[in-house]
Amino acid sequence: MKLFKAAPFTLILLLFSIGSGNAKDMPIGYTSMGGIFTGLFVAQEGGFFDKYGIQSKLVLIPSGSRMAQAILAGDLPIGGGAGNASVDAALAGADFVMLGALAKVPAYYVMALPEIKTVEDLRGKVVGITRFGSSTDFAMRWLLRKHGMEVGRDVTLLQTPDNVALATAIRNRLVVAGPLSSPANLRVKDVARLLVDMGKVGVYFPHDAFMARRVFVNTNTDFMRRFTMAYSEGVHALFTQPELAYRAIKKYNRTNDMEVVQSVHQYAMNYVEKIPYNTHEGTEAVLELAAARSAKAKTARPEEFYDDRFVKELETEGFYKKLWGKGLRS
Repeated sequence: MKLFKAAPFTLILLLFSIGSGNAKDMPIGYTSMGGIFTGLFVAQEGGFFDKYGIQSKLVLIPSGSRMAQAILAGDLPIGGGAGNASVDAALAGADFVMLGALAKVPAYYVMALPEIKTVEDLRGKVVGITRFGSSTDFAMRWLLRKHGMEVGRDVTLLQTPDNVALATAIRNRLVVAGPLSSPANLRVKDVARLLVDMGKVGVYFPHDAFMARRVFVNTNTDFMRRFTMAYSEGVHALFTQPELAYRAIKKYNRTNDMEVVQSVHQYAMNYVEKIPYNTHEGTEAVLELAAARSAKAKTARPEEFYDDRFVKELETEGFYKKLWGKGLRS
């Protein structure tokens, strides 16, 4: 049975071929309320998509694999989700591509119960992730392997629906540790400690990236350019307009709790990329993980799975330098 079923070519063009005109009610997907999507939330809340003629609406579709399936089914043209979901879709034969990395490292805090003092203490224990094949799955497998452990042999992985459910599993001691993003990490602050900040261990991974079908990208290059500009201005505002960023975080996290808002904002500034390039190293890491289940992954080149042309064009033209000024170096 095929994992991904593509929508008919003509359906994609009828629904989403938008040329150089305005894109009305354009659905843009995102997979969580986590801080990595704050730039997208700010772009929507701050009117940056409208500025570039994209009348967008944001659609929550939990999990990167579901996002890929929704795009392939023709439910929406573009969305942000775990980059490995895009790679998996392409390996399965879909004309799928990553277009820009929202974050290029596995931006997770591995939180552990107090008795877990070191990563080695996870041996023989049950550790939580969200879904198999997700960014949390990659983060835990990489961390365990780095410390000489393998899933199934040394550690058991327990799958949970999402980051909130994973935090609940830690609170209830169903698992001894798990990788959490903000604000889910706040849910365990009184019962768990930071074991490892995965964003600082020196490994690249497309934590979240925009993804789309190549047929859509190649048919709508003007839209993709405007989309990239609008998102990039949203990221700039994330860093430079805290009041707007706070308002967007409150709206999409459905909270007025300033501890949550400030935590998400700081997390976003720590990990969201100012210039959303994909990385060769990150895609290579995904392919190495996929090689255990895909023969194609063993010989594939990372460059086959991402398209940075729009980001590259804008940088060459001085868009990012003008937008950020000296702030680009910080």
